Amino acid sequence: MQSLRLIHITPELPPTIGGIADYTSILSRRLVEVSDGAIQPLLVRAGWKKGEAIDAEFPAKDLAGQCSAKSLANTISKLAGQTENKAVVLLEYSGYGYAKRGAPMWLLRGLQKVCEKDDIPLVTMFHELYANGKPWSSAFWMSPLQRYVAARLAKLSNAVVTNREQSAQWLQKYVSDDKPLHVQPVFSNVGEPESVPPFEEREPYAVVFGGEGMKQRLYSEWEDSIDSFLQEVGIEKIIDIGGTDKTVQKLERFPVETVGIQLASAIGEYMKNAQLGLIDYPLDRLTKSGVFSAYMAYGLNICVRAETGDPAPLKEGVHFMRFQATHPAKFKNLGVKAFEFYQNHVGSFYSAKLFKGILSRESSGVKNSKLMKSNE
Repeated sequence: MQSLRLIHITPELPPTIGGIADYTSILSRRLVEVSDGAIQPLLVRAGWKKGEAIDAEFPAKDLAGQCSAKSLANTISKLAGQTENKAVVLLEYSGYGYAKRGAPMWLLRGLQKVCEKDDIPLVTMFHELYANGKPWSSAFWMSPLQRYVAARLAKLSNAVVTNREQSAQWLQKYVSDDKPLHVQPVFSNVGEPESVPPFEEREPYAVVFGGEGMKQRLYSEWEDSIDSFLQEVGIEKIIDIGGTDKTVQKLERFPVETVGIQLASAIGEYMKNAQLGLIDYPLDRLTKSGVFSAYMAYGLNICVRAETGDPAPLKEGVHFMRFQATHPAKFKNLGVKAFEFYQNHVGSFYSAKLFKGILSRESSGVKNSKLMKSNE
């Protein structure tokens, strides 16, 4: 492919611990690898919060805390003008990363100036679209403006990627037929082993990994039936990784070992040796969960505490099971299918090849005339 400068905009970068910070760093690295160096990333941190000094392996500009359309537009124009190669903007979008209330009008205005008026191609990865909430919450009142910003960004973009089918259906209303729209699940940010131990070689423990909100839902709604299931399949304890919610104390009858925040390498060791991964997450959002992706990447048998829903393209009973519908005899081989799905449809190399194809088309000026979904 032709050499191009990738102006990669993100709300956060390492050393910040967070899904999008890791996603941006890993994707940038993989894009260089799959393009044999033709893609040359330059990172722009533009979140509404100021952060620590950026720790990145690529050149980076720090606009954090400015929330200025003019500053963003000037930065993009300057970076694009410094190279003889084609410049393309890749935006990692989550509204709350760029504005306290989740509706970054400044970001939209800045991108309109350079991507619409100056004709610099924009590719947007939508990690989030908009929030919903109770009438007394700010999310309820801000949701219409959040939807407006997301819709306008979709219209402005030359290509759109998102992490779940339901988000793609909403975005499709705002993406013209001559622009590609892809669905691509998020990849693991705590390692991607090329092979994993079989179930029989793993140790009889389950892991719980993720944010405190997810853990609070899981532990506060813990039922005796979950204890019974874990005991029936031979799980002897739970290892809780990351920030630990106090509701874990409610599990008086089941041993829980809390190990706290760990390096990615240590997290990988816990997962590689575990038999089971536990998560409380809506089924229709599993493909946007970095925790679920990490469980798949390490070939864990995955049990989800969730109500019914459409987890497409994942399949219940094949890639995961719900506690509410789990029969112990069926769960042992789930990890094999989950690992295969990750390798063939989710991993960072697979994702980078998708983005490379999009960026290659934009750098050559070739337009795609039909809707495309990467997991069809």
